[in-house]
Formats: sequence, C-alpha cells, structure tokens
Amino acid sequence: MKARLCLSILVVLAAACGSDSSPTSPSRPEPIPGPTITCPANVSATTTGTTATVAYTAPTVSGGQAPVTVACTPASGSAFPLGTTNVSCTATDAGSRQATCGFTVNVARIPTLQRTSFLAFGDSTTAGEVSAPTAGGLDAQGFPSFKLVVVPTASYPTQLLALLRNRYLTQQSALVVTNAGVPGERAAQGAQRFPGVMSQVRPEVVLLLEGYNDLSLLGSAGISVAATAIESMARDARGRGARVFIASLTPPRSGGRNTLPADQVTGLNTRLRSIAAGENAVFVDLYQALLSNVTIYIGVDGLHPTEVGYQKMAETFFTAIQSTLETP
Repeated sequence: MKARLCLSILVVLAAACGSDSSPTSPSRPEPIPGPTITCPANVSATTTGTTATVAYTAPTVSGGQAPVTVACTPASGSAFPLGTTNVSCTATDAGSRQATCGFTVNVARIPTLQRTSFLAFGDSTTAGEVSAPTAGGLDAQGFPSFKLVVVPTASYPTQLLALLRNRYLTQQSALVVTNAGVPGERAAQGAQRFPGVMSQVRPEVVLLLEGYNDLSLLGSAGISVAATAIESMARDARGRGARVFIASLTPPRSGGRNTLPADQVTGLNTRLRSIAAGENAVFVDLYQALLSNVTIYIGVDGLHPTEVGYQKMAETFFTAIQSTLETP
C-alpha cells in the first residue's frame, strides 16, 4: 500500500516539474530602432536677381520602421532669397518616430554694372606714360635723368578694365574701356577733340583726367583755363546721356624736372571738385589716394605716375565706379 502511494507522489511531482523534453516558449523579436537622418552640407548659390532656384541633395536616412518618409522645408527646387536660409528636414517612420537635421542655403548676388562702356579721356597720364630713369645720373639742370615712355599695358584704363572684368563676370564681354589719352595735350585742346571722340566711341561713362599741361605751360593762369575746358567736356558728355567721373590731378613729387607747384595742383583740384558737384559728376580724388606714398606712386620726373601709381589710380576709379554704378 505504501509502495503504491509513493509511486503516485513521484508521478505527480514529475508532472509538476516537467522534463528536459518539454517545448520552450518563443523569444520576443528585437525592437526596430528609430530612424536617423543626415543632411547634406551647406549649399551656396548665386543669382543676378533677388532669388535663386536651388536643388539640393536629399538627406540620407537609415533605420526606422518602413515606410520612412522625409520632408524638408523649404523643399529642394524652391526659390531661395538673397542671404542665408535655414533648411529643416524630418524623417518619420511607420511608428511615428522622428529624427531631424538641418543645413543652410546661402544665395549671393552676382554683381553687375548698370553701364559697361567707358571712355578714359585725357593726356599722357591717361595714355600710360612713365618716366623711366636712365643711366646718365643727373641732367644739366641737376635733375634725375629719364626718358618718357608710353606703356599702354601699365595705363590706368588697361588696369581698370582688368579689375572690372574680374568682378563683373557675367558682363566680361560687354565691358570696354577705351583709352583716349594724348600725351602733351592741354585741357583746352582736349575740349576741341572731345566731341569727335564722343561721337565715335559713344560711351555710357566718361572718365576725365586732364590739366597737367595747362599748369606746366601757363602756371597759375592755367587753373581757370583747364577748369573751363573740363567743365565744357563734362557738360557735353552729360548732354549725351553719359555718366561723368572727374578726377583730380595726382600729387607732384618734388625734385623732378616736370614737378608742378603743389599749390597750383591743389588749386585746380578744388575747382574740379566744384565742377563735379555742379555737373552732377562723380569726383574721383586721385590726389588724396596717391598722396600717402608719393615717392612710390610718382616717377622721377616728378609728374607721371609709376606703374604702381597707375595701378593705384585704377583701383581708385574702380572703387568710385563700383559704389556709383553697381546694381543695388
């Protein structure tokens, strides 16, 4: 009897505890991670207007429960305004889990000029004449000996054209700077030559620089003569619809055979500034621009700029043109 009872208990215990051959319950699947999103690098674009249509690379997405959708604001292919715009992108999976990233679109204006045809009118300082020292030392009057040579590639009009084409890339083929400099010409002679050159070239912009030879020949009396002639040319150009820039004479360098008295140069420059105001012209102050380093900018003859001086003149004209004629 006892043996039967023990056997029953063992059977019950075995059933309760199970055995090695019993089946195992299934394991739960690993959870799918949420989405991650990586935006493209910042984008730069240019325009000649006020907006630019910009298409950018779509962000890269990984993870998330399919389907995963991506939305960016503003969307690729939108019209972006000038300046910097922030773009925000969001990835959303089927479980409504989200990831975000951002980048910027920067739109810059391609600079353009309102006028592209220039006439540089004047004497030897427009033609590009330089005083090249010679091996003779001093001349009979005790001045440094030199020879005057016209170097067109060194002239301010040539260097100005290079500066303009370097900035206004979309207008390179339209940009023209005609060099109408005649060495030895007085402003009064220039006033007689000017109408014919204007009729031939038909420029949109006129750059006037003249009067050195009037002072050299007439002294202080040349101030009024040159001023009257330059005023006449400015009025003629304005009457033909051209925008006029009137430049001051460059500063003299002492100790040269062609040096002009400083008071005569500044006297004429004062008149030129007044004429520019009266004719609604732009006054380009070459005197002040070159005054800081006369021995570098003006050659040994005391009058003609060096090649470095002509470069400085071109830069000064360029700055005036940019501030006046560049499209806002």
